[in-house]
Amino acid sequence: MKIIRQDDRAPLANALFEVWNPITSNYEPMASLNHGLRRQTKLAEAVRMMWVQRDPALSSLNDAPESVADDNTEWAEFRVSVWAKRVYETRNFDQQVWKKAMNKTAAIETICNEVGYVLA
Repeated sequence: MKIIRQDDRAPLANALFEVWNPITSNYEPMASLNHGLRRQTKLAEAVRMMWVQRDPALSSLNDAPESVADDNTEWAEFRVSVWAKRVYETRNFDQQVWKKAMNKTAAIETICNEVGYVLA
């Protein structure tokens, strides 16, 4: 789940939401944070089922790409492992190395705080 800041206002008034799809290897635009979280959950479950069923397509899945230094765009994202004990990790425009979060709620709060998105 990725949030991209689109303006300099505080609190953030204009953001893009995207979810990395490891099956199609692209970011999918989302209408809102909640839509993105639901999509991420569905994708994680689909990948987990592939793992449980030993689907040969597992070898074709791709992780989110490394970030490219750009025009000072502020962004933050989190990912989730699909194993039995889920692990949540975050990274952002300032800290591009994945870091573990305590849980899903902490990961969401972290990425929102990084770009100034206020959770409703």
